[in-house]
Amino acid sequence: MSLDLHSLAWHRSVGKLIMQLNRPEFWSSLIRVLNEYVQIDNWVVLVFGDHSVRVISLPEVADSEEVDAFIHRYVKGLYLLDPFYIADRENPQSGFFHLLDIAPEHFLETEYYHQYFAQFISVDEAQYNVRLDADRTLCMSFGSNMRFTQAQVTMLDMIKPWVTAMMHQRMCFEIDQEKNIAEPAPWAEAIAQLEAQITTREKDVLKLLLSGFSNKEIAGKLSLSTETIKVHRRNIYSKLNIKSQSELFARFFMPRQDAPAAT
Repeated sequence: MSLDLHSLAWHRSVGKLIMQLNRPEFWSSLIRVLNEYVQIDNWVVLVFGDHSVRVISLPEVADSEEVDAFIHRYVKGLYLLDPFYIADRENPQSGFFHLLDIAPEHFLETEYYHQYFAQFISVDEAQYNVRLDADRTLCMSFGSNMRFTQAQVTMLDMIKPWVTAMMHQRMCFEIDQEKNIAEPAPWAEAIAQLEAQITTREKDVLKLLLSGFSNKEIAGKLSLSTETIKVHRRNIYSKLNIKSQSELFARFFMPRQDAPAAT
């Protein structure tokens, strides 16, 4: 059996990571190893659930504005528009996933992309997932200011068994340490308040519209015709008194100004 220097370096790094499984710096060490093969400019480790996301680890040197946007916007509702979250909730499974493989057709045109992704994740994103149980998926997501090449994506997929196995074992040391900074999503509350205004089918269409899916993609997911989706879309806009995707996004996700405190 012959090993090149590249393979030897990887196996040496994996050995060191295994020794750090019970140490606080494990996640940052794992990212540093991956960063030797692809450019990683931001990352987060979290757990996806049906009604919230729970933060496991953030980079200690992360930009304060980026952390603030993540905690106060993404965690508190924007995650519902994240293509990785949507894909995981539709089909929870362990594995490696690349943005280009799961993003909806009109992702680059969504308010989520312009208001959050483009500012704080940048150009490309990939994610390792480990399904923990029926409701929860452990996710290590990393973004880059450069597009991952096909060779890099292939390499990241090839080392998936090593990475996901270590992620799974690490969770033995994360018991009761998950940073539950999530709150009930304003989006979910706003949708609940619309029960008297919109139908169940319009609610399904609304969720997919907010997520950046095109009329054609929504039709495929709901087994309806494109013309029927257009009708539902017009009805939703009319009932909510809005005229554009931007207004729809603002209705559910733009931060609201807190009322002034009484004096």
